[in-house]
Amino acid sequence: MPMLYEIEGKQLFKENGIPVPKFKAYDGIESIKAFVEELGSDIMMAKAQALSGGRGKAGLIQKVSSSEAEEYIQSILGRDHQGKPVEIVMLEEPMEIVNEYYLSVMLDNASGKYLVLASSRGGVDIEEVAEKYPDEIFKEYFSAFVEPQSYMFIEIGKNLGFKAKTLTSFSNIMKNMFIMAQQRDLTLIEINPLILTPDNKIIAADSKVVIDGNADFRQLDVASLKSQKDRHTDLEFEADQAGISYVQLEGEIGIISGGAGLAMATCDLLEFYGSSPANFLDVGGGADETKIEKSLEILSRQEIKGIFINFFAGITRCDDVAQGIINASKKFEIKVPMVIRLVGTNDDIGIQMLEENGINAYGKMEPAAKRIVELVKGGN
Repeated sequence: MPMLYEIEGKQLFKENGIPVPKFKAYDGIESIKAFVEELGSDIMMAKAQALSGGRGKAGLIQKVSSSEAEEYIQSILGRDHQGKPVEIVMLEEPMEIVNEYYLSVMLDNASGKYLVLASSRGGVDIEEVAEKYPDEIFKEYFSAFVEPQSYMFIEIGKNLGFKAKTLTSFSNIMKNMFIMAQQRDLTLIEINPLILTPDNKIIAADSKVVIDGNADFRQLDVASLKSQKDRHTDLEFEADQAGISYVQLEGEIGIISGGAGLAMATCDLLEFYGSSPANFLDVGGGADETKIEKSLEILSRQEIKGIFINFFAGITRCDDVAQGIINASKKFEIKVPMVIRLVGTNDDIGIQMLEENGINAYGKMEPAAKRIVELVKGGN
């Protein structure tokens, strides 16, 4: 499931009435002077933005003074963290903490409801709390379709020890988390820690937000965030925007298939005949000429030695697939060997169209896969 950067999650919190510290993104271009003036303080937190954990242990989260901030932040930018370079550092207001709590709202697939997990032991992994202090984790299920009201979360707040004004603040935060999850198609919102300050304010000191990738069409602003681009290669992001399931691999033959299961079988067959797939690409059922062309354009920009297109067409017509292949092969001047396997609606027409344009076409998968491997390995 696609996760957001902490700073992106906190921006959503801010927009949805969940209190957060003051923060600012730093990418090495702007000076920190304006942020220091906004804080009215010489001290701030510098937090590298990454989609994987372990930032603190890697030295990517640190309290710094304004005099040392820029030098320290520049040392973070570009540093590799679990295979990805850090491109953004979040500057944040440091907070005084009286107590830390854990709070999450997640979509439970088994029940189809939202599950709330809450604990007065925040700031550490919830798995560790579950192992050592199982009685201090509170769980409650809520319908995904109910309109959330603050009173629904009073009991959870009491279990965490909140009273009076802090109990009201906590209940409002929970209500806003639910509204945010419903309206933004989120599968997880986790705040660890949720902190209580000396002046009895409750603030989300961290954020972990996971979106439902299947709802990208409803959440275009969220789907276009930098975190969603950074979790892909450039070609993967471009394919995703075009509605194509594509993952870059390290093999030598680019594949295009009409169905995820068929794409996996195609990968296996190439391995069986002594080669390897350079990608996983599924255009899905009902793909039109435009999607076929886009898929071939993407492969034309990948370092590959050959292309194998495998379609079992039902909803998609084989002559439409063939026309998309013919158009793209001319448009993008594809120079590597290409073999097509077509079976299904109008397959005889599609195969004839391809052969008339000098493109290898088969009705069966095994000889087609064997042929592309032979061509890639230098056969005639």
